[in-house]
Amino acid sequence: MDLTNSRSMELLRTLGLVNACRAIPGSIAEDVSFECVFVTSLHPENGRELGRWSVPCVAEQTSESKGTNDGSFPAEPGQRCSQILVEKWMRGLVLDCKNVEFRGNWRYVGHAEEEDRVRVRAVDLHGNEHTFVGRFLVGCDGRKSAVRKAAGIEMIGAKVPAHFHLVHFRSRALSSILDRSKSRFWHAFPAGSGFLIDQDGKDTFTAHCPLTEYEARVSSADDRVFPSNLDPKTTIWRVLGGYGVTGECWELPIDEILVDSIWQPSLRIAAAYSTPSFLVFLAGDSAHLSPPHGGYGLNSGIVDAVSLAWRLAAVIKGYGGSYLLSSYSLERRPMMMRALCRSYRHLLEHVKLGSLYEEFGDVIEAEGDEGENVRMYLGRWIAESGPDILDRGVELDLRYEGSPCIWTEPQSEGEEDDAWDVHRYRPSTRPGRRAPHVFLKDGKTSTYDFLGTEWTLMQFITHESESETSKAETLLRTAKQRGFPLQHVLLCGEEQVRRIWRRDLVLVRPDTHVAWRGKGRLAVAEAEMVLDVVLGKSVRPEYTPPTNTEETLFLKTVDQLVSMGKSTGERAGPRDVKARL
Repeated sequence: MDLTNSRSMELLRTLGLVNACRAIPGSIAEDVSFECVFVTSLHPENGRELGRWSVPCVAEQTSESKGTNDGSFPAEPGQRCSQILVEKWMRGLVLDCKNVEFRGNWRYVGHAEEEDRVRVRAVDLHGNEHTFVGRFLVGCDGRKSAVRKAAGIEMIGAKVPAHFHLVHFRSRALSSILDRSKSRFWHAFPAGSGFLIDQDGKDTFTAHCPLTEYEARVSSADDRVFPSNLDPKTTIWRVLGGYGVTGECWELPIDEILVDSIWQPSLRIAAAYSTPSFLVFLAGDSAHLSPPHGGYGLNSGIVDAVSLAWRLAAVIKGYGGSYLLSSYSLERRPMMMRALCRSYRHLLEHVKLGSLYEEFGDVIEAEGDEGENVRMYLGRWIAESGPDILDRGVELDLRYEGSPCIWTEPQSEGEEDDAWDVHRYRPSTRPGRRAPHVFLKDGKTSTYDFLGTEWTLMQFITHESESETSKAETLLRTAKQRGFPLQHVLLCGEEQVRRIWRRDLVLVRPDTHVAWRGKGRLAVAEAEMVLDVVLGKSVRPEYTPPTNTEETLFLKTVDQLVSMGKSTGERAGPRDVKARL
């Protein structure tokens, strides 16, 4: 992974960590663009550009957000930085927490659920077994999650019928060539040979090369192993030279091989994100696996972590009810299935482009009108396919209306155009939606600067009159009586923000999603009922469980994936378990 996306970055902003994330050594500067280039070869003399995806740099995205300021932008642009560096930084933050105990390299053995707690067994470095007892257990232990297996939670989906050789490496020679030719990029896709990531804008890169069925079979049947029979330097040269079209091997000097592995993409999701007792939960790769296309892996894991953490905190502190725990899976799982389907679409676009390369063959590099026409056709195709990191609908338009802990309401006048769009985020404070980011009149302060690790009641007034400010009084008093940490933010004269947020009172959860909104003062009984619902003490009136629309679409996508494996002759595997519709 090499992009901490906009949703992750705005969550880090609410935690006060966004500037530190951008300052991680090895992060790309804010004035460097997100260029993705499609070429016949990266060779400075032989290569031809076929097309490119141009995405503005962080500074330009921030400037456009301030200039537009209509609520359609994220609070933060994404940040280019290798996952290796981001994880190391996050690890340091966690280990610095005084309330965290760390047991490095200990092995989880198993767990047992008791009436209101979980007993976990682990083995230390010397082979001694230890027992830990906790209120909850969260399995964040990756794609082979031992916690998930021990909990008996199955995975639904299939593997993508393709294997890649990944080589993470350093090459000053390649860096020098790119600097001299002023052709720096973020991703490069040499025709027919895989893709290359410029990890730090300096001399660190990652090559991903698709393997033939024979190469994959003799390397390993497992998803991620360290191969001994594939030469990493040959793989790098194969990617750089556009091996599938030119047949050349460009033997560029390589300074250091950092990582060398075989991997196979998967499209899988856990049948549930928790056990029926809601004592054991899953987050991140233990709950879902996606191809890298779209960048939904680690980023979805960050959203999972934030979404689950505030729920566990609320229950442990005593003001949260059991429905908060059950709503985690109901909210996050459908949105992840939506992301998985989109990731598959992006993967399929690369498969289609590969087929075009095979169809046109040597004509792609030919001189004259025929070659020029083919390259123009491919350029148009690439442009229409579009960047896979600008799916604002997938990243930002997360809809949790199916949750029992959201005080939903009928569609309001002026909000008729509410159809979900994969490319766009339409700002809305309808309960269940992500609260919009809007800059205040000072042009610097974002609405997200008022959100944090606890709940926030945003109130908009035109004048500081008693009648206006008292609208929140009942809700605030009721929350205080319950020991419910609620921050009250009073914004006076911020009409642009008020117009986009559409209500005088908006209750925002710690994950920045709206739980309730209103226009006027609540009666005591109404305030009690609202807080009971949003805090998981009871289900809202007339609540009905959500339909399985996302699951149905996901299973259709899995069927397409299985069919792809049959047509290519490589085993994708059937659905791992039958759908629980």
